[in-house]
Amino acid sequence: MKTLAQLTTLAAAAALFAGCASAPTVTPALREARSTVHSAEADPAVLKYASLDIKKASDSLRRAEELSAKREAPADIDSAAYVAATQARTAMAIGRAATQEEAIKAAEADRERARADANANRANVAQAQATNAQIAAANASADANAARQQAAAANADAANAQAQAANAQAQAAALAQELADLQAKQTDRGMLVTLGDVLFEFGRAEIKPAAQASIAKLAHYLNQHPDRRVLIEGFTDSVGSDSANLTLSQRRSQAVAEALRAQGVDPTRVATRGYGEAYPVASNSSTSDRAMNRRVEVYISNDNQPVRARG
Repeated sequence: MKTLAQLTTLAAAAALFAGCASAPTVTPALREARSTVHSAEADPAVLKYASLDIKKASDSLRRAEELSAKREAPADIDSAAYVAATQARTAMAIGRAATQEEAIKAAEADRERARADANANRANVAQAQATNAQIAAANASADANAARQQAAAANADAANAQAQAANAQAQAAALAQELADLQAKQTDRGMLVTLGDVLFEFGRAEIKPAAQASIAKLAHYLNQHPDRRVLIEGFTDSVGSDSANLTLSQRRSQAVAEALRAQGVDPTRVATRGYGEAYPVASNSSTSDRAMNRRVEVYISNDNQPVRARG
């Protein structure tokens, strides 16, 4: 007959074996996905600018954890974990880009304010010169007429300088508002304005009437900066054949170029490209992700040189 100690040992072993049999399958890819998603969830820039993207990453990680708990095949767990980690990295990249964009906009506004301040200083100097000229006119009776002319000229300079200061301040405010309205982002190829899926019906290249306001804002900015060059790039999602998507993306980029021309933008400043389903910004596994890939990107040069092409 077995002793009580032997029975206890056998029971513990059985419990240990049962515990091992039910333990979840945790792969290195799942551990990496956990770390990446948790880091993204703790990033203030991600929470501010990429809340939708981090939610997708959290949902994908939850799917991977469910597969792990069910002890599904490691390959399936790794696939779900890879999607979660990739979505988390995308969210962090969006957060970093948006933070950099805000810094660039703030720097541009600071430069415009500095110019406005300089013009205001010149106006103050000119006003002081006008005052001095008036004093000299009062004290110099022999040269009273000449002094009055100098005073008048100084007053005109002061008024002109004040007008320039006011104009510079208005231009600074207008530039900041234009950049905000266009949601432009600074890239190494120039300022990027992304026109999303709202421009076109699915599978078509005719611009929707409701999208004309966005085109008008872009055209106004370009007409106010006639030295800037433009490259318009069209993209599609993965639905359809490669050749059909390439043709559709080319037609869409050309449609935007024609709309800008109709708004007065010189067509010699505008180049177009179509890339079909290449260079996606999101996966094509869901309706919302495919909508993000159906877009037109407009690059505005930083000077009067053509925008550098991809690749």
